[in-house]
Amino acid sequence: MPLEQLVQAIDDVSSGAPRPLALYVHIPFCASKCHFCDWVSEVPVGRLRSSRQERSPYVAALRREIAFWGPVLTGMGYQPTVVYWGGGTPTRLDVEELLSVAEALHTSFDLSGVGQWSVETTPNDLTAEKVSALRSFGVDRVSIGAQSFDPAQLRRSGRAHSGEQIGTAVELLRSGGIDNVNLDVITGFPGEELAVLDRTFDRVLELEPPHLSVYSYRATPGTVMAMQTERATLASATAMHMVEAYELAMRRLSSAGYQEYCHSYWVKEPGFEDLDGRYKYELTGDKIGFGSGAESTIGHHLLRNESHRYADYVSDPLPFSFDHHFSLEDPQHLIAPVGGALMTRGGLSYERFGRLTGLDFAELRSTPYVRRWMDMLADFGARFIEEPDGLRLDPTTIHSAYIRHVSSTTGTGLQVLRA
Repeated sequence: MPLEQLVQAIDDVSSGAPRPLALYVHIPFCASKCHFCDWVSEVPVGRLRSSRQERSPYVAALRREIAFWGPVLTGMGYQPTVVYWGGGTPTRLDVEELLSVAEALHTSFDLSGVGQWSVETTPNDLTAEKVSALRSFGVDRVSIGAQSFDPAQLRRSGRAHSGEQIGTAVELLRSGGIDNVNLDVITGFPGEELAVLDRTFDRVLELEPPHLSVYSYRATPGTVMAMQTERATLASATAMHMVEAYELAMRRLSSAGYQEYCHSYWVKEPGFEDLDGRYKYELTGDKIGFGSGAESTIGHHLLRNESHRYADYVSDPLPFSFDHHFSLEDPQHLIAPVGGALMTRGGLSYERFGRLTGLDFAELRSTPYVRRWMDMLADFGARFIEEPDGLRLDPTTIHSAYIRHVSSTTGTGLQVLRA
């Protein structure tokens, strides 16, 4: 759809009343390509590790996209409530680049109503100067990609940092005034013994992060680790092992006082939740994603700047390379928001689903595609609980159903929830 028509279509759906909006900024650069990561699997290593000179056109395109959509969405009544920078590794940018992108957001949107501004980082990309820059433009939460504390596992995963650097990064953030720190940890790695994972959680709990994101490994085709298991150079992770690994994490974290408010998301005390995650999975409202590889849900449209069209994005970042109006004729595009909501303790709200997509969930549920999907979840152990205003899963079944599905399928159903 031409850009002008898309803007008009979104405006037609908008009521003009204040509406919440999540801002996402995608930075597709990293110090190295991890062997398990599917977020930048299509990005050539050379471009992924770009220098500042090579990144410059991308940063300029990002600023241009933000400058265009900010006033347009503001005029439609959208008001940002959360900001999240992901990737890739946002802190791969230098201080001047970070400030430049932040300035574009502050200039183009009214950010006075933002309740949380999160940025992802890796331990080896964080410096005191970058922490100071992040704090100066409003960042109050940082998520560190730790994944493991075991040296052998870090090497097998292609990580460019050590376990010691994770602790250093946490200290850098706290000394720089950012106390809301999240650690990402992956369970169920191929070939990883439970005793090794248990020692990782020893180290994690010593750092006392207020929030933890604990993800189960998924063998996405095209990643180095998946190819290694296919060639039998690395032992495959069975569904049973993956469930046992996650349940080890559940025991360790529960006994340490953490609570799981959404599958994979653990918080020590109220006030430190991932507000962007809650916004997304609870279907709070629309989201605009900036950058090559970013996804948006605006005015009942699913929009993407597809990562494999990086050159097109840099040349003209204003239109989206993928534009889909939610409909019952293409229900596969609705599995991600439905499945994401079912990972939360509150489940899927029919009212919020309708507001986000413009569709009736009862009608969606009656389509053969969604019926098969829900039957599949039930086969993997999920127990659905019907309520007058929504649908949820028995929380004791969420983790095992999710993991068993991930271990047996690729690219569909629950596996796409993190997209």
